[in-house]
Parts: sequence; structure tokens; C-alpha cells
Amino acid sequence: MKPLRSRCLFLPPAALAALACILPSATQAAVTDAEVVKAIDAGREYLIKLARPDGSFGAGGESALVFMTLAYMGEHPNRPHMSRGLDYLLNLDADVGFNQRPGYPVPIRIMGLSYVHNKLLGDRRTAVRQKMMEDLLRLQVGQATNGGWRYALKGGTDYDFSVTQWPILAMREANLVGVEFPTDCLRKARELYYSKHNKDGGWHYQTGKSYGSMTGAGLASLYIINDVLDPSSGCPCQGGKSRPPDAENERHMDAAFDWICKNFSASANPQSDSTPGNGRLLYWLYCVERVGIAGGYKYFGDHHWYKEGAEQVLKAQKGGSWGSVDNTCFALLFLFKGRAPVLFNKLRFDGTWNAHRRDAANLTTFIEHSKEQQFHWQIVELKAPPEELHDAPILYITAETPPKWDDDPAAQKKLRQFTDTGGTILFEASCGNPAIRKWFQDFARKVWPEWPLKPLGPDHGVFTHPTPLKQRPEILGADDGMRTFIFYSPDDISCAWQTKALAAKSYLFHWGINLYTYATDGAPLRAKLSGLPAPSNRYTQPVKAGGRTTLKVARLRHGDNWEVGANYNGFQKVAAYVKQKAGITLDVKQPSAVPFNEGGVAPAELAGFDVAFITGSGGLALKPDEKEALKAFVAKGGLLWCEAAGGSAPFDAALRQLASELGWELKLLPNTHGLMTGRMESGLGYNLTTGVEFRTGFRMQRLGRQYAEFFGIYQGEKVIGIYSPLDTIFCATDYEAFRCRGYRSEDAEAVATNLAVFFSTLK
Repeated sequence: MKPLRSRCLFLPPAALAALACILPSATQAAVTDAEVVKAIDAGREYLIKLARPDGSFGAGGESALVFMTLAYMGEHPNRPHMSRGLDYLLNLDADVGFNQRPGYPVPIRIMGLSYVHNKLLGDRRTAVRQKMMEDLLRLQVGQATNGGWRYALKGGTDYDFSVTQWPILAMREANLVGVEFPTDCLRKARELYYSKHNKDGGWHYQTGKSYGSMTGAGLASLYIINDVLDPSSGCPCQGGKSRPPDAENERHMDAAFDWICKNFSASANPQSDSTPGNGRLLYWLYCVERVGIAGGYKYFGDHHWYKEGAEQVLKAQKGGSWGSVDNTCFALLFLFKGRAPVLFNKLRFDGTWNAHRRDAANLTTFIEHSKEQQFHWQIVELKAPPEELHDAPILYITAETPPKWDDDPAAQKKLRQFTDTGGTILFEASCGNPAIRKWFQDFARKVWPEWPLKPLGPDHGVFTHPTPLKQRPEILGADDGMRTFIFYSPDDISCAWQTKALAAKSYLFHWGINLYTYATDGAPLRAKLSGLPAPSNRYTQPVKAGGRTTLKVARLRHGDNWEVGANYNGFQKVAAYVKQKAGITLDVKQPSAVPFNEGGVAPAELAGFDVAFITGSGGLALKPDEKEALKAFVAKGGLLWCEAAGGSAPFDAALRQLASELGWELKLLPNTHGLMTGRMESGLGYNLTTGVEFRTGFRMQRLGRQYAEFFGIYQGEKVIGIYSPLDTIFCATDYEAFRCRGYRSEDAEAVATNLAVFFSTLK
């Protein structure tokens, strides 16, 4: 039995890397998120213009579909076209109102009502809830004896798999807003899917050969059904192990997934060419999008389903629509639902990596509803290129058997590379497995030797923001001084997510929100096809070096975390920028490989360097002889570049104390100073007195103060250095750190450029 429906999830490493790095051809550029948003907006307006004075958007069935689509895309029920549309739908009889063919429109009406349910109050919500319960009863009594549904909802034995998926979808959406229904309906539907499953792994309409839309609908339906009927998959834990999965269910879902991988096409409904009336591309893409989102799949075989599908969908749009009303709705649902950012990457490896199959899915759904924002999760492997691991801010690893990484340097390097480029790892010993507990402690020491795992205190951001937790999981973390980049749970936390144990363990769900907030510092995540934001034109003025074009910079080693941030290579990015803009070479001596807490330059070794870079996020401990060596360096003309990493208050206090001990004075530089204006004695920098922008989590504190901030370090009347109480070097990267007091990336580069130019003017 396969560990998950993922046998053909990823390309071979070389092909996958090529896919990730390939540039758009000259003849056809890759579709962008901006183009997707434009298409969605045009389609939305097209549907809104269909609204009639009576509240309908066309016939009864079309009205239900349009209302559901607009509601899913966030149209508020208080908007006139939605309010009238809601009244219209609430007054439609389930049979007469839909021309005696309620099989599609009744469940679609339930879905639309569920999307506006939580935005309504009082009698309005009560009326919506009552109509949903009536419609669910209509579906219950209209179910065929074999478990399917048909157009007229008359029971009996007549069914088709196209109609059958919609009541299942409706029951899921109703369940999400607390409207209950008899689960036996889903049990019978699952038996039908099992019994009518073709040997090739696909499904048909009623009988015959498998084709795309029915196979996608079938697999998506099984995800929904199993979420309701088997919510405890693998749980509760027993003796450090999870329960085995349902073998029959695995077999059916594996086979369907393999069929989609083998037959996927973004330009046609696979294998439907000889099936009259079923060659509908947009209906197929709507079905396959549901599978991709439910199962956490980015690829079907070697196909990036959303990227390829979006390219086809955008080509087919004309005048805001895709022809018919239903095609327009399916296209919009595909584009809108599929573009959501990815919150968690769940790591697949050889071994037991997915004992609790719906943990990430259920946590993601909880965060979606809490934040009223769409998110996805997806499955990745370490053989994927680094940029793919960064599709999400958090790499979630849950293991019940040790991954085979101890003798795999490439795997160790990839994980280290992920954290050193801003990624956050959540590692769980599934079911508190004792062997995994020991293994991960040993493995972490090997890959991250500088920063041992330590228990997180109650004041850690992951326990306090945005939700202060009275009850907390036992979490250990590895912290490099900028951020906690590994969160390790030696006890099982995923069973609570798997079983949706909100009543008993809601704190674990809120901890998940806190973790996401901590990892991103509240910064928005990028949509699926978004690249990095284009740099602004705020820093385009000419920049000129002073009297020196090379500065030898030494990262000073001291008794605290002097190496903080070195692993993120911020100085490399700064040096490249300064060289390009100002023609100044920053020759920086600092650790450049693991372990990063070894090396640096001692105060007594500063001879031959122009600038001593002094940083930390904790204290600043120097022995008496080291202080004397630093004073001697300054006396011989050496300069000090000091920075509070992350805007650290403890470092700020420690530096001020050191300056006082050494007879130096820190003076806040006015906005008229050359370092601020960019107009220096023999050099030219950027104007940092206005328009400077800061990190997302720090902006509110800087309202009304959109300028850089520096202190001059003076010995008498002579400037011997500059101190930045705000982070520059780490912030020059695009990585996030919780409550980092610093600049946006491009502003940090500009600030660092001015510092380099300023130092180049001093002798």
C-alpha cells in the first residue's frame, strides 16, 4: 500500500529543477497573477451585470450558480445585487422553482447560502439556515437507493456521477457553518463510488469508460466523504503509533489519483472525446481544482495544474465571460480558488510521513475561516528545488519512522538551506513516538550545530500573538538570534488537527495561527502565480563613492551572539547592491559556512581592516583587553559600524553601556546630516529623510516617521562610527522575522548604501 496518493506527484529532480528555472519563451510568456486578477475582476463584473430587478441572474438554476460563485468570491450579501439575489433564491421552491430538475440547483443553492451565512445576522441568518435545512432534507429524500443522485431527485435507482458530486459538496459546506445532516447519505454515496469504480482508476457518467471530469469529481467527493465519515484517520495514538489507514479507501483514492496523473490535460477534458456532451474543459478544470486543493497537490504527474489551467482559461475569456453562464462560473471558481497562497508545505519522505492525513488540511481550513482569507496547503519533497520549498512559509514534517537523512548530505543541506533562506520548520514526533524523539534531537544537532533546541518560554511570540494562550503545547525551538526557525513538538499535536478537536484542544488550532503569524511577521503571502514584487523607483538617483572605493569590513567577535544573521547572507546582498550602485567594494570577513558561530574577527585582530561591524540581538560582552584593543583600532583611524540586529533593545542597551565605558558618546543624527540627505562631503547617497518604508510588523510604530534613523558615535567632536538602532543587514533580504524593527528590503539596501558611501568619505 502506498503511503499516500502521490506516486506521480513530482517530477524527477533534474526535470523538476528545470521546470522551476525555465524562463518563458519569446512566443508565449507565462501567465501572471496580475493577469489572473484582471480576468477575475472582469468575470465578476460580467456576472454582476446579469442581475435583474427581481433578484434573479437568469433562470432559477443559473441564478443559484451565479449567486454561489459571487458569494464564494467574497461579494457581501448586503450589496444590492446580492441582497436581492438572496431574497430571490430563498423564495424559490426546490422543485417548481428549478423546473422540476433540482439535482444541480438545490445543492448549489445550499453552497451559496453557506458562503453568506456567517455574514448575516438575526432573522436574515435564521431564514438562510432554515432554507439550508429544508434543502438538505430534499437531498436526503431524493437520494437514489444506490447512493447517487439524479436531476429530478426522485429517489429510485436512477443516478449519475455528475449530479452526485453536488449534494456531497453541499453537505460539506453546510457542515462547515454548523448545519447538520444525516451522514448515512454519504456512506451510501461512498459505496456507490466504490462499486462503480472502473478498473483503470477512473469514473464515468453512469456507465462506460472513464473520463476526466467524472474522475476528478469522484476523487474530490471521496475526500469530502472521508473527512466526514473517517475524521480520526490514524487517531487516537496507541503506544507511540497511529492506527493503520483504511486499505479499501486507500486503494480507490490511489487509483483515481494515478488516473488523473496519467491523463491530465489543461486543454481538454481527458478521455471525453467520444462521450457526447461531456467534453467540457471548464467543468473538468473546476473538478480537478477541487482535487488539487483537497489533496494538497501542486502537480498531477509533471503538470502544474493551476499554472497550465490558468493559461488555458485566460485565453478563452472574451468580454469578461467564457460564453455560457455556467462556463463563466466554473472558470471564475477555478481561477479564484486556485490562486490562494500556500500556508503549509507538508514534507513527504520515505517512511511514515502522513499518518494523520488531514492534519494540515484541517488546520489550514481553520485558519482560513478565522482570518476570512483563502489559504492552501500542499505536499512537497526534498528533491524539489529550493524555491518550491518556499511556496509556503512553513515546512511541516511529521514523522513516525525516522527519515533516511542521517547518511544523506543532500537532504541535510537542503533543510539547512531552507532555514538559512528564511524558511520555518515545524517538526512533530507523530504520536510522541520515542524513537523519533531521540532521532530528531540528534539530527538537529548535526544540521544546526550552532543553535540547540531549547524549551520555548511562555512569553515567546508563538504563544502570545495574536492569541495569548492560557494552555500551551510543549514546544522546543532552535533560535539563531533573529528568529526561531525550528519548532519541535515531542508530543503529538496533529491528532487534534486531524480530528478537528476544537472543543477539547482549541488552543492547538490557535497555536497554529500564532505559528503562521510568527513565521511571516504578519506579512501577506504571495498568490500562486505571483513572483517577487518588482522594485520601486524610489531609489534611482545617482550614487557616488567618496575617497575610497574599497572598504575592508570585519564582523567583530564578542562574548554574545556576534554572528547573528550571518547565516542569512544579508551582507552578500548588500555588498552586491553597493557595488552596483556606488562602485564601492565591501570586502567583508565573516563566517560564510556552517558553523556560523565560529570565526569572526577578535578585537585584537582588527589591524588591516577599515571598519569593524558590531552587531548582536542580545548583549555585547567584551573583556577588558578586548575593549582596549577596540579603542586602539579606533585610535588608528578604524571605523565602527554598529547595528542592533532585528532592532534588539538588549543590544541597544549593551552598546550604549559599552560606549559610556570607552568614553564615546552616541548622538542622534538630524535629518540635515549628510548621511540622511545623501549629500556628503565627497560622496553622494540617497535621500533618507522622507518616504522610507519599514517591515510590515513595524510600520505602525513608525507612522509619521518615514525616515531612516542613525546615531553618530563620537569621540569628542570626531565621528568614529555610526550606530543603527534599526536592522539593515538582515532586512536587506526578503526574509521575515517576528517583530523585526527594521526596513523594507529595498530601503535597507539604500540605508546600507548611504552607510558605505559615508564610510568611504572618512579617513
